[in-house]
Amino acid sequence: MKRIIALLLCIGMFAAVAAGCGGTTKEETATGDEAKSLKASDYKDDFNGLCTYLSAYGYINPLEDNKGVTYTVMKAEIIGAKQGRRFTAKKSKDTTIEIYEYDLKKLDDTAKDVIESVKNDGTFINLVGETVDDVYMSNNGKYLMIYNDTTINADTKEEEDNYKTRADIVKKFKAFHEK
Repeated sequence: MKRIIALLLCIGMFAAVAAGCGGTTKEETATGDEAKSLKASDYKDDFNGLCTYLSAYGYINPLEDNKGVTYTVMKAEIIGAKQGRRFTAKKSKDTTIEIYEYDLKKLDDTAKDVIESVKNDGTFINLVGETVDDVYMSNNGKYLMIYNDTTINADTKEEEDNYKTRADIVKKFKAFHEK
């Protein structure tokens, strides 16, 4: 009987969480000529500015509208970062994009090690000893992005849409307020 009650409570909690996560988000994605006119300089050079900029291109959901759980707050201190969020990409449920911000005036040893590793080979070793791939630093050194698309592998050709999308977002991410 206790197991049945526990199961019903779990189902009830799951239903409540699912109902709370079912909101919709406003689509504010630039396309065509609008996308060509977007400039990083029109956005603040901070974490929210970067996320809003990437949202305007349609890569991630807007920060302002978190009714539908559009991101997960990450434990950024694990990699020495100031803050971080993981987004599920708008165009593909197979893609997550993690964005982190570093305080360049207060880098601890962990931050320095992660940044150096990413600059050297686009990877770093996480806490459990696994290599994290497809990691990028912005050209200004303040931001780190982990781009995880499970559909991209060694056989993926450069002309495929998912490969092109990754190349496009990496280019825009790296150039955000570059110095």
